[in-house]
Formats: sequence, structure tokens, C-alpha cells
Amino acid sequence: MRQRVWLKVMKASVGTIGLAGLIAFGGSVTASALSSSSTPTVSSSGAAAVGYHLAAADGGVFTFGATGFYGSTYSDGLTGLSGSHPLNAPIVGIAEMGSGKGYWMVAADGGVFNFGSAGFYGSTYALGLTGLSGSHPLGSPVVGIAPTPDGKGYWLVTKAGHVYGFGDASFHGDTYSDGLTGLSGSHPLSAPIVGIQSTPNGQGYWLVAADGGVFNFGNAGFYGNTYSDGLTGLNGSHPLVSAVVGMVPTANGQGYWLATKAGFIYSFGSADFLGDSSSLGLTGLGGPSPLAAPIVGIAE
Repeated sequence: MRQRVWLKVMKASVGTIGLAGLIAFGGSVTASALSSSSTPTVSSSGAAAVGYHLAAADGGVFTFGATGFYGSTYSDGLTGLSGSHPLNAPIVGIAEMGSGKGYWMVAADGGVFNFGSAGFYGSTYALGLTGLSGSHPLGSPVVGIAPTPDGKGYWLVTKAGHVYGFGDASFHGDTYSDGLTGLSGSHPLSAPIVGIQSTPNGQGYWLVAADGGVFNFGNAGFYGNTYSDGLTGLNGSHPLVSAVVGMVPTANGQGYWLATKAGFIYSFGSADFLGDSSSLGLTGLGGPSPLAAPIVGIAE
């Protein structure tokens, strides 16, 4: 079955709330309000989304289509990024329950906030870490969250490639397991990690870096990366035009798409190329018909 993918493009900011456009490929082209931290709600059959949630850096949540509102960090008595009870760090990601009846938000300090039927299974604070400062800080900020298929756990990933598993999210390795040393040291990553995605059965996951590198763990297969296409990351003789900002796997887990800031899509394995911003006559971040603002994510 042909899948549909969305690109998320940052269009404007209102206070701490990011507003973005939604571009669909593999079906009709639409545009809606969506944040850089949002995920469309997908039915259990994998059919096209009937709605989605918008998550803002201050912990606000906004619903569109046939999705429910189950709370935000304001519901927990927090006051955004300032005020009397502010968040310790900005929200950087949101993940949906498979049922669409709840969601988690994750902050850069590793804090996890659960709403609706989404259970709380821990955060980096539960591991004795102290956020982005304090006596035992994270080595780098958290940049993403991925739930297990049954919704009884989740993984967090940091910029440096550390993976933390909670609930029934088993640890299958991270970039340190591959002998890399984060963002510095003797064998650093070429570029920061920007996202994590689970395999369909939750027995593995992929990490993707800003330079188009893909790291696979557990039963996640490696189907290629931008280096496989002859590109040389963020510099070198054949660099990417812009950084990769996210990835999404195919429904069967035998391929994936990568998206860049300029709206270009790279497909690998069973992931068909369905189009990208250039298919719409846009010319990336410059040129005669540029995007209004950079792409910030991709969702299936």
C-alpha cells in the first residue's frame, strides 16, 4: 500500500509557540497549522491521519482534526518557559499513543510529561541525572522520543547519541556502542543526532544525524544513508545542501525517508520517493521560489 508522508515547515513564531505548515506527499497536498514538535495521529490500520497535535516549546498542546486534548504542561501547574513555575527546559518532541488517546512530551533536559492514556515510565531524572546542569547533568540535550508499539515504554535520544529506554523499551545500543564518543572526544560523531524511530515490533530503532548518517540497532535494518548516495555530509566535496532534520520508517520497517531543512527527501530500502519540496516547484531555502522557512521534521 502506498504511504503518505508529511513535511513540517516552520512558518512563524508567536511568543514561544512555533507555527508550521504541513505538506503532504503520496496523496493530496494540504496545509495546516502544526508545530515543529508535532506528530500526526495515525489510525491503527496505518491509514491517513485524521488529526494531529501541535506541541510548543513552552509545553502548550493544540489539537486539530479528530484528536482529543488530554492536557499540557500548563495542566500540570507549570507556567511555560517563564513565570512562577517554569519548565526546566524547552519541550523538544511529542509522541502519540497508537490509540490516539494520549501522548508524551519530552523536554531537552530529559523530563517526560504524559497525558491521557499515555503512562509515565521514567525520565532521565529517574536515572539519577540532573537535567542540563547540576551534579550529574546529561552530556547533551535530549532531542527526541519514540514510543514502543504497545505504548508501554519509550526511548529518549540525545544530541550526542545516547539512548535511554524506559518501560518495555529495551536498550539495543547507541552511538557509544559503535565506538563513537558523542560530540567530542577521540571518535566524535560527524554531526549531532536529530531523531529516533522505532521498528514496527519495537525490537530495534534507528538514529539519524544532521549529516544524513543513519545508525541502526536491534532488528532495525540499515538500508543506506546520504553517504550511500555519494554525498559527503555537511561539508566535503559533495555536501548536503542543508542538514537532515528527521526520518520516518516505512510501515514494514524495511526502509525509511530522511528529510532536510531545504525540504529534500532521500528514500532508502522499501521507501518509495513520493516527492519533496522541489516537486512542488520550490527551490529550497534560496533561489527564485524558496520555502517560507526551513523544514523541521517529517512524519508518516
